[in-house]
Amino acid sequence: MKRLMRKRLLSLTALLALLLTLAGCGGAAQPDTADESATLEELCGEDYQDYISKTIEMQMGNRMDKTPDVRYFPITEDAPLTDYVAIDETTSFFINEEGHIVIVFPAGAVTDEAHGEQTFRIPRP
Repeated sequence: MKRLMRKRLLSLTALLALLLTLAGCGGAAQPDTADESATLEELCGEDYQDYISKTIEMQMGNRMDKTPDVRYFPITEDAPLTDYVAIDETTSFFINEEGHIVIVFPAGAVTDEAHGEQTFRIPRP
């Protein structure tokens, strides 16, 4: 009986040591590192282009309702976002502090250049 308890204790000790070792390997930093090199498709799924386009077009419409002097070309021209910018592996983006994707379009790409660079926060699906 004591031998069985000793084996279990050793097994639990070994398991705890392994968990502590893995925890010390920077486990908390790994998602950030993975996100930095991840593609939009990896982050949003196979249908990422449609998801991102619809999310951005919705945000553009909301922004135009709140700030009428900013006119977004895809909305005012009733054209798809992809007529103005690419939503693919060349799309500029970063992951913000909250873990959301932020798409970045250069000044003049989706609205008048005077309104500067445009960013859109994309919640992960």
